Amino acid sequence: MNRKTTILSFAYYLTLIPFTVVAQSEREAQLATSVDDGFTIAAVGDIIIAYPLDHMLTDPGFREVVELTRGADVTTGNMEGNIIDGRTFAGSAGGGFGAEPEAAEWIAEMGFDIVSRPNNHADDFGPEGLAETSAHLERAGIQYAGYGDSYWAAKAARFYSSARGRVGMVAVSDHDPRAQPARGEWPGVGGLSPLRVERYFMVPEDSWESVQTLRDHFPNGSGFYARGANTNSEISLIGNNFRKAEPGITEPYYHYEMNQQDLTDTLASVREGKIKSDFITVAIHAHHFRDAQGGYRGEGIEEGEHLDTNPSIANYLPEFAHAAIDNGADLFQGTGVHALRGIEIYNGRPVFYGLGEFIRQMDVIGLAGRGDPQRSIGPPGAEFPVKFESIIAISEFADGELQEVRIHPVETRYDETKLALRGIPRIAPPDVAQRILRRLQTLSEPLGTTIRIQGDIGIIRP
Repeated sequence: MNRKTTILSFAYYLTLIPFTVVAQSEREAQLATSVDDGFTIAAVGDIIIAYPLDHMLTDPGFREVVELTRGADVTTGNMEGNIIDGRTFAGSAGGGFGAEPEAAEWIAEMGFDIVSRPNNHADDFGPEGLAETSAHLERAGIQYAGYGDSYWAAKAARFYSSARGRVGMVAVSDHDPRAQPARGEWPGVGGLSPLRVERYFMVPEDSWESVQTLRDHFPNGSGFYARGANTNSEISLIGNNFRKAEPGITEPYYHYEMNQQDLTDTLASVREGKIKSDFITVAIHAHHFRDAQGGYRGEGIEEGEHLDTNPSIANYLPEFAHAAIDNGADLFQGTGVHALRGIEIYNGRPVFYGLGEFIRQMDVIGLAGRGDPQRSIGPPGAEFPVKFESIIAISEFADGELQEVRIHPVETRYDETKLALRGIPRIAPPDVAQRILRRLQTLSEPLGTTIRIQGDIGIIRP
């Protein structure tokens, strides 16, 4: 390259700098958090509701819960299950979590503005149940995200306009019925917004020979036997993927890899949603965990192990949460596991890896005529009390930044045998509140989060 060419090339490079700076500045402005000072958002876990809760208005603990959920500028949670009229429903499936039609008005009455829909109980009543649930939520004025009549409708952000700013939500899960994009002449199908993951059983070196031996007994089988990759460090066998863990690992664990197209499309929806709003939250319903052995063991937990109370965090959840925040998300709300998980503050934004179950009326669904109720509810002690303990997390923002997270412990009446009361939230009494907060402190400390306890409330200040 001669001197003249070098000068011209350098001059051309200089002309690009302003455009690069402008583009970066424009992106930052588009993804800025622009809610008014004092904006609050209340996030809870699973809403598994069966019927209207008018009869609870005389209960002081329930009224305290409603005051908190009504008091935030925006309140959000995971709508797990369906809202249908069992007297007229004629769908293709008829079992699982179902609420009476008037429950939609009660979700709104409690202050909920926007809810996530993708989860493993969304399809309990088939596609007709999904559609009827949408109609009831829309009638009650509740926005929802993560379900739509087409792939991009399911992926798209949905919005609620509060007095202090417009709030969007993008929601995903790895459960069916999965929305699928068009391919060629095929128009695609609607359903739940997907974030599929591939699970790998990570096997310590000392145990790897056992997996190889099993593989060698079924070397040429179908998809349920040896398939795909079969190397010295990776084996696909009996419908699962096994990998040799790195040297020094002595305990097995699970590793997950996200479907990159699902992730790319989800992050695109997060960016677009943030551009169209002042604030955006991202929700996921996932039951995956890292540790291969047992559930939560600690104060207030019955003896034994139960995997659906496992608080360990699957590796892809931080990857997804961080990517979502890097693309404009202001809050990340995780549900799925039946217990609380730790809280992280990433780039000044709250990440709730597991919010637990806010309303837990799974012992009595709202459809009449299912026979002896004792078949669906056991005596106290049949379940782990940790499943009945959750939180209301209220995050406050000013100058576009998180100022504080206030954690209000909630319990859903583990000891109650009366179906009219069991599973309905109330502010936890002091002894239970302290137990919940200490548990959260333990779970959040490895994530770099300090939770101070003031009275019966947890406080996080970045």
